[in-house]
Amino acid sequence: MEYVPILRGKAGEFIALGHIGAHVQARIRPLLEVHPDRRLADVVQTFARHAGDHLPARLTVTVDCGQLWQQGAVGTGYRGHAMRWLSEHFEQWLQALIPAFRTTDPVGSLDEIRRAQRAHGAGGCLRIDLHRLPGGPGDLTEDVRAALAAVALTPEDTDLLLDAGYLPGPDAVTALVPRALAVLGWARAHPWRHIALAAGAFPPSLRRVRPYVLTALRRHELDLWEHVARGAAGPPPDFGDHGVTHPDPPEPAEVRAAPANLRYTGGRHWHVVRAVDATGLEALRLCRQLTRAEVWGATRPDASWGGEEIRRRALDLVTGPGNPGQRRAWETSHHLAAVAGAIAERGRP
Repeated sequence: MEYVPILRGKAGEFIALGHIGAHVQARIRPLLEVHPDRRLADVVQTFARHAGDHLPARLTVTVDCGQLWQQGAVGTGYRGHAMRWLSEHFEQWLQALIPAFRTTDPVGSLDEIRRAQRAHGAGGCLRIDLHRLPGGPGDLTEDVRAALAAVALTPEDTDLLLDAGYLPGPDAVTALVPRALAVLGWARAHPWRHIALAAGAFPPSLRRVRPYVLTALRRHELDLWEHVARGAAGPPPDFGDHGVTHPDPPEPAEVRAAPANLRYTGGRHWHVVRAVDATGLEALRLCRQLTRAEVWGATRPDASWGGEEIRRRALDLVTGPGNPGQRRAWETSHHLAAVAGAIAERGRP
């Protein structure tokens, strides 16, 4: 079994990938999303710069530029051609790229996918939204055949990602299990290279978390995967999630200096602690509080670069609290190691 983390193409996520150990790299197939951002005039170039600076050698990543087509040119000038541009840069770095696509993508986007997959020879990744399925299995089959033909791929060359999106609670999990099982059953009739089930449950805001109180947030995407794995006929799908972030990026107007917080994965929960402001002193206070908690010693923080970075700051072994992007790198690093480690040890996330 492998792990498919769906990560935002931001500095913190790239830094985390740059620090993964060999045991984590052997278990993961990361998907990196390029999101429109009105605050950046060079979204695509920034993504490419982070990739060139941080991605480990021999780590093949999947790249999804779909939102640039869905939302149009948002401060980038890259409504189209982003995938083509990134594909050429990855080729220059001798880094393989797997382009992600959907059956609902416009013709221009699918044309870019076809060019990219032919240039890299690493196949593609088809994302199917479990909330937006066509009328029946026959309709889904026809839509998928048309998309595969447009990008010149076969199921044998394609990773199938069943995307459940945001799961706010157990009711959402219960409602989606039958649909996920039905689509997984449909998928079994085709020779996909890999099949993964992914979702995300991290809330869009931490406003309901009391300041300075370590709070456990349930990983509902893990619950969904377990229900589907138990009910599936055949081997379970690979596991996917959205790391330590909400599946949907915040609206640009809502982006502001949020209070410092730390997100730490342990078992079936994220353990979250937040401050009331964004100062560096508050961030260091959170590092000390987290490392003194019972969950810290129970989750092998030494297994990740990110856990070690939090520990060093809690003990004043290094100067500076890190900026928000660096703290996201620590959190993501530990999350990747925790999930990959669980799969290696138990055969499941």
